Amino acid sequence: MEAKKYLNLRKKIAYGSGDMASNFCYSFVSAFTMIYLTDTVGMNAGIIGMLIMLSRVFDGVSDVFAGNIIDKTHHRLGKARSWMLWTIIPVALVQILMFSIPNTDQIFQYAYFFVTYTLLNAVFYTLNNVAYATLSVFITPNKQERVQLGVFRFIFTCLAGLLVSSATMSMVNAFGGGMTGWRRAAIVYSLGFAVICFISAWVCKELPESELAVAGMQEVPKENEQIGLLKTIKYLLKNKYYIYQLLINIIYHLIMTITSAAGIYYMTYILGDDTLLGLFSLVQMIPMIIGLALTPMLEKRWGIYRTNLSGFALTTIACVPFLIFGIKGMVVPMMVSHAIAWFGRGPYSGNVQALTAEISAYTLRKDKVHVEGAMFSCSSMGVKVGAGIGNALTGWLLEASHYNGTAAVQPESALSMITAMYVVLPLIFSAVTLILLALQKVEKANKEWDEKMLKKA
Repeated sequence: MEAKKYLNLRKKIAYGSGDMASNFCYSFVSAFTMIYLTDTVGMNAGIIGMLIMLSRVFDGVSDVFAGNIIDKTHHRLGKARSWMLWTIIPVALVQILMFSIPNTDQIFQYAYFFVTYTLLNAVFYTLNNVAYATLSVFITPNKQERVQLGVFRFIFTCLAGLLVSSATMSMVNAFGGGMTGWRRAAIVYSLGFAVICFISAWVCKELPESELAVAGMQEVPKENEQIGLLKTIKYLLKNKYYIYQLLINIIYHLIMTITSAAGIYYMTYILGDDTLLGLFSLVQMIPMIIGLALTPMLEKRWGIYRTNLSGFALTTIACVPFLIFGIKGMVVPMMVSHAIAWFGRGPYSGNVQALTAEISAYTLRKDKVHVEGAMFSCSSMGVKVGAGIGNALTGWLLEASHYNGTAAVQPESALSMITAMYVVLPLIFSAVTLILLALQKVEKANKEWDEKMLKKA
């Protein structure tokens, strides 16, 4: 019997567009914070990297805390949907403030950046993004529809990433360049975030809890309904598949961040044309969208595990010629291998929502607790911690290589480091991700658990 459908095309598009909103914050901050601070404000890349990593200490805690808050929320607007709506204005406002660093002494500038960066990532964006990820559980219990939501979500991610990477530098220059140009660009992206996020949250209404229970999200004992933060963390850490997923998400977004953050430096200083970033982004995003479009068909035939593993095996293989051609600066062969690598990443991007729901279902089976909000923190935490490490690593490596954002010509050590960040690190991290995906057998574990319970019954 075919599972009941809960979503029409309008709701799928509305949900997916929420990730376009998110990426008007995430992609903009991840890709351009470093070059804004080093080349416009004149701050030290190494110190920026240290501040970003320090901020991520708070971030690492706040994701689980946000998930726990969502799990405990009971509001007429919904558990997750309400927090999406409540955090729209704070996210937009703080992003503008982050790109409005005052022209004062540098100690104050570093402090100002740290406070605004931490408020944006560890507080407001965390609540908004964990709520957004969790919302997929509460608008449909249908596994196939959750995969489709993941596809729509990451198609909009790709579109937003392409738009941000290709339009930002032109927008900054059109707005007059310098600090004024960056601030006005931040205002544009923040307004885009606010409008699209509101539409997404308003259209995607959560199903009643009674209907979710009937559809298979089993009820839990009363004493397990309201569990504290420490117990929530305990349940998360008991689930090895959650740990695998958290690591995968961190490394996945670390790859994306380094590709974006180091990409602008690579295009500017190695290839000598910063406008090539938009072209590389186009070559990256189109194959990924094709991979996403094929994901529901592949998942239905192979399951989540085999689909993700096959995709990342292709990605890892394609990173080898990308490295070889990248060292030589051969643009066209680089683009071909780049396209293949990102095509392979498509299925995981489309499956990650459904995969996280499977991991949450594993805890529900084993421990009889609902921790969907906290469980989906592995998505948000992976995004932000991965982006934070990626940005910090970019700053530290640039500083170690004696990069100087105000210098007309960079030393050879800096040029070598920029090349290594853009073409060598993706291969290393793709290989690590492939190993972790080989361990992520939660689908099989849930199936075996259900068969075991059926025999006992």
